Amino acid sequence: MRIGLLCAVAVPLAVLGLTACSKTTPPESLPTTSAGVTVTSTTETSATANDDPSVQAASGKSTKQTSTSSSRSSNTTTSAPPPPAATVTLSVVKQPTCPVHGTPEAPFSSPGNPVTISWKVTGANGAALAVDNPNLYGAYGMYGATGQMEFAFGCDSKPGKTSHTYTVWPAGIKTISKTITVSATNNP
Repeated sequence: MRIGLLCAVAVPLAVLGLTACSKTTPPESLPTTSAGVTVTSTTETSATANDDPSVQAASGKSTKQTSTSSSRSSNTTTSAPPPPAATVTLSVVKQPTCPVHGTPEAPFSSPGNPVTISWKVTGANGAALAVDNPNLYGAYGMYGATGQMEFAFGCDSKPGKTSHTYTVWPAGIKTISKTITVSATNNP
């Protein structure tokens, strides 16, 4: 350590109070950590380069060493944006009809037509379907996130209308659903 030798040579002069040694490490040569922390070290010696009490007493001065650390650190928390909320779009592509049964007075009959529904789910990889069970997640099965399906439409034999409900959930999400009710007139 050159500074220690220089101060050791300068000790006789320090006893006379004529000189002092100091060292400050230039900032560009200081170690820096990956987190941007810089360590600054300053050593200042006056009168002696050792802790010899007889030299300190003769000079009336003492050795002083200072080590200073300064750091700058920043804790930045980043998080991914929340996923978009899941949505369900559900619609009737083709309305059903109930079968018409012929009678001797009206011999015309017709078998009736099924209902066709389509769905699109966002925010999930699939869809869970239920027919006439809007509170039973996926009672009819699991399907793709976008789809269309034809369902047989059972009708009542009494005059009036028959209704069926179709419910779709995003796969894995039981708190979001869309239900539609489809109705058709029964055979008069």
